[in-house]
Amino acid sequence: MKDSPPPPAPAIGASLSEKLVGISFVSACFVVVLHSYLNYMPAAGGATAWLVLFAGWLMPTFAVPLFFAISGYLLGVKSANGAAEGWYGKAVGKRVRTLLVPYFLWCTLLAATVLPFTVFGNHLAGRPLTDNTGLPEPLLSAWNLVLVYGGDLRSPPYDVPMWYNRNLFLLVLLAPAILAVTERRRLAMPYLAVTGALFLAQDWFLDCWGQFFRTGFSFSALFFFPLGLYLARHPLPPGAFRRTRAALPALWLGTCLLYVFLRLHTGENWMAAKFLLSKAAAMLGVGGMWELYDRLPGLKRIARLPVAKDAFFMYACHMGVLFTVTCGRVQDLLMTRLHVPVAGIFLLRIAVGLSLSLALAEAVKRWFPRAYALLTGGR
Repeated sequence: MKDSPPPPAPAIGASLSEKLVGISFVSACFVVVLHSYLNYMPAAGGATAWLVLFAGWLMPTFAVPLFFAISGYLLGVKSANGAAEGWYGKAVGKRVRTLLVPYFLWCTLLAATVLPFTVFGNHLAGRPLTDNTGLPEPLLSAWNLVLVYGGDLRSPPYDVPMWYNRNLFLLVLLAPAILAVTERRRLAMPYLAVTGALFLAQDWFLDCWGQFFRTGFSFSALFFFPLGLYLARHPLPPGAFRRTRAALPALWLGTCLLYVFLRLHTGENWMAAKFLLSKAAAMLGVGGMWELYDRLPGLKRIARLPVAKDAFFMYACHMGVLFTVTCGRVQDLLMTRLHVPVAGIFLLRIAVGLSLSLALAEAVKRWFPRAYALLTGGR
């Protein structure tokens, strides 16, 4: 017996459109926070370790999964769940402009600016030229050119956040098959259960597969993008799961706190629990942030700010800013000569990453609008 025909995908009204703009900007800000984390920070002291691990390591993990879910939902709505005539060719063509063109431009831009800066710093310090570049010796090689542009799915491209563009484009290419799965609940639910379990177990695969399942063809993408398509095909009624949805923010933050407690007080024990909690926090964070956006009045006003539409530029640009303005040498100087506490460096990196990225976005938008359009894919 076939499933009953699903209701048509809901139109994207003004309220939902504004929410998507605002929550995308908030998520992009959390990505900057995530990349402001430094590995040595938890050793700096109890309160700082809690701050950095909670706010800088675990809370922001919801951001990219939420991007995937939103992208899947939008594709489902705009393709009429795969029923619109010629939707596939239009979707792929549009993603060439909105994903691949910015992808190659940003990788080229960072390779032409940040990479020489890093290599020159290595030369001055007497380190190998490829130190802190993520590239193997010799520096000038065809393979390194492949790595800069993300040709190896076992590692991110040189502009690390652009792995999202690469992965999303691959998903769009596979969209007809994914839509066929999400069309029927009897197929969609087992698929989502399996990919959700793989996402929860992702950390166990890293030893064997490097970054492939994290930034290559990630389990995050294979779960959250189809989840977005599923919700476009089978939308939840406005009042469904009201109590569960209301509890999601508390469950998310509580899971983050439990992870930090175990991370700081159990050493190498309880590793399996910590693996699962870190991924559960990302899952709960997707729903938790979606609910918090409606419950915190200040968040709703974010979408009306002029800089809210700079989310993608900030997402693509901030790593270059952090690499150059707050590089390791600057951090060491702040700690050893000026005695800035680790928490101060963490907050400084966040402030620099956010403010300079947004300032660059506004400057490029104002004085080089054509370049801004190309770098953001017309966003």
